[in-house]
Amino acid sequence: MRKLISVAVVAACAAVFAPAALAATATPFGGATVSGGILTLVSNTGDAGSTNDASGATFADTGVTTFSSISTLSTEFDVTDDDCKGGSPRFQVRVQTPSGEKNVFVYLGPSPSFTGCSTNVWIASGNLIGATDGRYDTSQVQAGTQISMYAQALALVGSYQVTGISLVIDSGWAFDDKEQTVKVRNVRVNGSTFYTGETTPPTTGGLNPAQACRKLRTEMGADAFRAAYGTNRNGANAFGKCVSAMARMKTDAARATAVTRIDAAAARCAKATVTTGKGKGKAKGQVKKQATLVVCLKKSV
Repeated sequence: MRKLISVAVVAACAAVFAPAALAATATPFGGATVSGGILTLVSNTGDAGSTNDASGATFADTGVTTFSSISTLSTEFDVTDDDCKGGSPRFQVRVQTPSGEKNVFVYLGPSPSFTGCSTNVWIASGNLIGATDGRYDTSQVQAGTQISMYAQALALVGSYQVTGISLVIDSGWAFDDKEQTVKVRNVRVNGSTFYTGETTPPTTGGLNPAQACRKLRTEMGADAFRAAYGTNRNGANAFGKCVSAMARMKTDAARATAVTRIDAAAARCAKATVTTGKGKGKAKGQVKKQATLVVCLKKSV
């Protein structure tokens, strides 16, 4: 699905620290720049140099040990030049296999082709752990597995040690102008958040009811948020129900704490229901899995 690249991390780039995580860092590389708390990634294959052919950021000391220990993997991204294409933007999880280090690619953008991203608008990926579309590419580990769901990736590489996690773009070659540009914020790896941007409420401050629900919807993903709070057809009233629930809390600080708790619980729900329904037939198993996930989400809030 995509060409293999080798990226060299530029050690001189400034690390960005996640306030809530102990010693977690993000280090930009290639053509990446940081301004106003926003990471801008550029892949330009049309100029004379090769430094900015690919860019990204690597995330370290997040507490991740094995692939199965990743409970949250999400970001917000804004494609400002061209589109999602050629396998980027993507998360890249490097694992230690018996035959050496290999990459597991987790594609952003709409499935199944991961192209057609809206431009100049922030897109929330939601938590990609537990994703049931085929955005996991484990073909470096096992040939023919370019289109895998999270459950399939987990079965294949779940026990392998993670040696690196990155967010990457490198598809300038795929466009007429030979350039791809993507802005990134609110990258989450388990309990660590990077590139929060200047407009994001401080993680140590409080949130009013509407702010709390908007933040929760972004971090959980729209589908999980509707499943957790919605009570009518298609969960269309989820935001209003969330605001009502948050308004019953006494302080903004309590709401901020609740957002962290509920988001973590939702991540656990997604992981816990990955294997639900196995052995019952694909259709029946998927229905049971979805029903179990909804029950778990509603208990979380």
